[in-house]
Amino acid sequence: MKILKINPYINSTSFKSKPVLTKALKTSKIDMFCKSNEVKEALNKNFVKLRDEFSKNWYKLYLKSSCCDWNFYINSTEENLKKMTLAQDEFSNLFHNREAYEEFKKIDSSKLSKHEQKQLKNILKNFEEELETGDDLKLLREKENLIAKKYNSFVPRIDGKETTKTEISKILQTEPDEELRKKAYLAKLEGGDLIAEDIREFVKLRNNFARKKGYSNFFEYKLKENYEVELPYLEKLIDEVYSNTKDSIKSILEKKHQELKDFFKTDKLKQYHYGYLTDSNPDKYLNESIKTREQAVDICLNTYKSMGYDIDKLLEEKNLTLDLFPRKGKNTHGFCFNIDAGKDARILANLTNDINSIDTLNHELGHCVYTLGVSRELPFIDREEYPAMTEAIAMMMGDIVKKENILKNLAEPKVFEDFKNTFKENEASFVTKALTIIDFEKEMYKNPDQDLKKLWHDMRVKYQIADKDEPIDNSWATIPHYLSHPAYYQNYFRASVIKAQIYNYLKTKLGNISENKKTAEFLKENLFKYGISMEENELIKQMTGKDLSAKDFIDNIVL
Repeated sequence: MKILKINPYINSTSFKSKPVLTKALKTSKIDMFCKSNEVKEALNKNFVKLRDEFSKNWYKLYLKSSCCDWNFYINSTEENLKKMTLAQDEFSNLFHNREAYEEFKKIDSSKLSKHEQKQLKNILKNFEEELETGDDLKLLREKENLIAKKYNSFVPRIDGKETTKTEISKILQTEPDEELRKKAYLAKLEGGDLIAEDIREFVKLRNNFARKKGYSNFFEYKLKENYEVELPYLEKLIDEVYSNTKDSIKSILEKKHQELKDFFKTDKLKQYHYGYLTDSNPDKYLNESIKTREQAVDICLNTYKSMGYDIDKLLEEKNLTLDLFPRKGKNTHGFCFNIDAGKDARILANLTNDINSIDTLNHELGHCVYTLGVSRELPFIDREEYPAMTEAIAMMMGDIVKKENILKNLAEPKVFEDFKNTFKENEASFVTKALTIIDFEKEMYKNPDQDLKKLWHDMRVKYQIADKDEPIDNSWATIPHYLSHPAYYQNYFRASVIKAQIYNYLKTKLGNISENKKTAEFLKENLFKYGISMEENELIKQMTGKDLSAKDFIDNIVL
């Protein structure tokens, strides 16, 4: 599911910090990966010593906690919840060591390079959060895990018969019977009703924590502290994209809405009407050609093979794990778990036999090849990916379903061409959904006591041109990011801007990236291997030769 991608490194809890200590670095390794002169300077010996002494246990407990998170998400039992909670607590307790904290505080940051100063700052932040607000963090982790278990254990039913969210999505795509569509939608909605008030109270707890850290609310705290994004910058970027595309978006949505109104013979659309693939939608014909979910998987694996990725080899040598199909007790969304960058990455998905599943797996494999492409020669503190950068690559890999020819053999040339031409519609729909989710979350954290059903309704009317008379409900609570990854969805929005610029550059350099075996090596050598040893904007400029601009993404949408 394209809209449900989760931060790949953060595992299942939104509060775990990446371990930042590792073995001592050799100057030659820094020369390989860091280009500025100041990073090439000799490391402060005391800083290196402290980092190395602390790193071994840190790394060990991080991996243990990560694996426990994975086990809970693929099988949400009481036992796995207990193991995950204990592992998270054990990991967090590392930062309760005030003696170690005081030693790091003694480091004179002025003697460190700019990059090392950032490393030290992150280390100190981990200690400060646990020493000053560790009990609050533990409470938040426990509350999040309980709500997650409650939601993961929920089994939707239609006419008393158990179903899955994957099957519900299929019904909303293909079922013309309005009564059955309504039942499917309401079955899914029950999951949101189940946890809506829990999330509201959780938002209040998170806000209390954020105020202790000097922020007005938790949304602004996460935006700044986890993603290094200033709210004014985000709002400016959103305004730039939306102001330049809203007329085209309105035109695209009105056309799609009219097609649904004509089909269902109604003047007012309800939420259960959306998602149906009418006869005029070429996606419908492509879906009919995908006979099994295994066929969908094969298409993705062959696509990556054509880009130079040997998935079978990654499964054997890099501990790539694919858990792809739905079952009871398993989380119902789509994730890539970065367990150990450069070595261990895992995909949880709930695929079926349709285009969305191909998009989903292409997307998650994009996360995986990124994290597996991060160099093991980097210090551990740099062996991760910027959230927006990895999302950009993953979204780009999902885009090639319609931008390139990987599904060409599934339809007649005219149908396939029409299918590719719906890319603008996809981009327009993404913008409206992303802005609905981001704006709702921002306002929810400002005032969690307001009528959240109405707030969600108002956002849908504003961005998605939903009917003003549409019934209000708790469908907002089915968005998994609100629970597990607060303030994360803005990464998708920023990533959409980044991916457009990167893809256009690659297109001029390599042609269709899904038809060039040099794609894998090019991405690894020019982007993946650097992890976060370079600043995000530096990576973009190094990769594309120019500073980040929203122009390419805007051009994707404007009619």
